[in-house]
Amino acid sequence: MHYLTDMAYIAALPSLLCGLALVVEDIRRFRVPRTWVLLGVLSQFAVFLVLAIVERNPAKVLMPLGYALLSAAIQFLLSRLKPGALGFGDVTASFLVGLAVGSFGLMLYLYWWLTMGALGLLWLLLWPRIVKPSFPTNSPKAPFVPVIVFAGILAALLAAI
Repeated sequence: MHYLTDMAYIAALPSLLCGLALVVEDIRRFRVPRTWVLLGVLSQFAVFLVLAIVERNPAKVLMPLGYALLSAAIQFLLSRLKPGALGFGDVTASFLVGLAVGSFGLMLYLYWWLTMGALGLLWLLLWPRIVKPSFPTNSPKAPFVPVIVFAGILAALLAAI
């Protein structure tokens, strides 16, 4: 086995770091800067491209890209089903995290979605009661990027076990 494969979760660091910055920005200002997402996606893609070249395995870059596109498409469709529930920032953040989580394969990708659903329900219950009063904002809805990112972190941690 190749040493890069043994520590595959480290390859997801660009998405993790960018995702954490997006969490802070989404909670504080209810916005997800597209420039930040683009930088995170490009750096994460570059890591996977290097892995694909080093290991001579195009799946190292194509599989995560496919999962990222699927993630963004699903979130976009969900945002159209109930307008206002999810914003375009949630769609782009899903692309970023889907790119990282997609590198771990189908089972952890599905685990990410299930975790995102469970954490999302919990987040929607907690935000108005506990979290929102400590953050001055005029928006009544809960930011969803924290759920997307922390579910992705849980999936990556599961991959590390």
